[in-house]
Amino acid sequence: MPKTTLSSVELAAVVEELQAFIPAKISRVYDYEERGILLELHVREKGKQLLRIIPGKFLNLTASKESPVQPSGFCQQLRKYLDGAIITSLQQKDSERIIVLEIEKEQRYSFILEFFSKGNIILTDEDNSIITCLERQVWKDRTVKPGEKYLFPPAPINWKEITEAKLYELLQRSNKKSVIITLATELGLGGLYAEELCKTAEINKEKIPKEINFSESVKLMNELQKIKELLKVPQGFFYEEEVAPFSLEGRAPVKIVVTYNEALDTLKPFEKKSPYQKKIDLLQRTIATQEEAIKSQQEKITEESRKGEFIYENYTFFQNLLEQAKEVLKERGIEAVEQEMKQDKRIVKVDKMQKKITIGV
Repeated sequence: MPKTTLSSVELAAVVEELQAFIPAKISRVYDYEERGILLELHVREKGKQLLRIIPGKFLNLTASKESPVQPSGFCQQLRKYLDGAIITSLQQKDSERIIVLEIEKEQRYSFILEFFSKGNIILTDEDNSIITCLERQVWKDRTVKPGEKYLFPPAPINWKEITEAKLYELLQRSNKKSVIITLATELGLGGLYAEELCKTAEINKEKIPKEINFSESVKLMNELQKIKELLKVPQGFFYEEEVAPFSLEGRAPVKIVVTYNEALDTLKPFEKKSPYQKKIDLLQRTIATQEEAIKSQQEKITEESRKGEFIYENYTFFQNLLEQAKEVLKERGIEAVEQEMKQDKRIVKVDKMQKKITIGV
C-alpha cells in the first residue's frame, strides 16, 4: 500500500531539513487539494518556496502550486493573519506528530499542525486561545474550536530523549505481545522504524517485551541513537511501498534523492487509481507472493534432498545407531543412551524428553 502519512520519525527528518528555510516570510496562503493548505514563502537567499501542509498526511516543500480559484473560508481567515507574517520558528513538539510554527505579525501567533488521526490545522493567539481551526474536534481530554484554549494531547514517551534505564523500564512494564509493537506504539516510532530498530539490534521482533534483558535493551538504545544521528542529515530513499529518510537495513532502494522533502513531494495522497490499475497492482502482489512461496519450496526441496542423500549414503551407520540406541534404552534407560551417544563425535545432541538424537551433517 503506497505511503499516505508521516510517522514521528519522518516528521523529525522533515523538520530538520526545513530549518534551513527559517526565518521565512509568508507571502500568501492557498488552499491545497481536499484539506490541505499551501504557504508561499519568501526565504532570504533562497527566494520563493512552497510549503505543502496536508493535516494527518504530509508536510514538505513542493514544486507544485495547484489551488482553487476561489479560496475557502478557512483559507481566507488564515490570509488575514498570516499573509505578510514571519515564521520565526518551526519545531516538532517533543517526538509527537505535531509541528508548531511560531509566527510574528502585529502580534505573535502559533500555527499548529497535527498529523495524528485525521489531522488538523490550528491558529492560536499569544494567550494560546484558538482563533481558527480546519476542523472542530471534541476529544476526551480536550476540545479544539475557536475561543477555546489550545491544549496539546497527553504527552507520550519521547523517543528523542529516552535513556537506557527508561527504555528498559518501558519494555519490562509493557503488556504488548511483542517488542516491535511496544516500540511502534508505546515508544512512538511507528511500525517501519520499530522493525528497523529490532533488525539492526539483532533482536527478535516477536519477543515478549518483558523477556528483553538489559544488554538487549542497551543494543536497542544504541541503534536508536544511530537513527537520531541519521535524522540530522536525512535523504530520500525510495522503496517499493515506503519513502524513508535514511537507508533501511537489508533493503535495496529503488531510488535515492538528495533531500527527504524532495522525496515526499513525489507522493500524491489524493490521487485515485483506476479500478484497472488496482487490479493490476493486486495481481502483481499476488505473483510476487507466489514467486516467493515457490522459491521457499525449492529451497526446502533442496534441503530435504540433501538430507535424504546423506541418510542413503550412511544407511549402515544409521541402522546400527538405531539398533544400539534401542538396545541401550531397553536395558539401561535414556540416561545411558545419552552417555553412550556422547562418545561418537558425530552426535550433536540427545533430547531425552523427546527421545531424539541429532546428528551433524
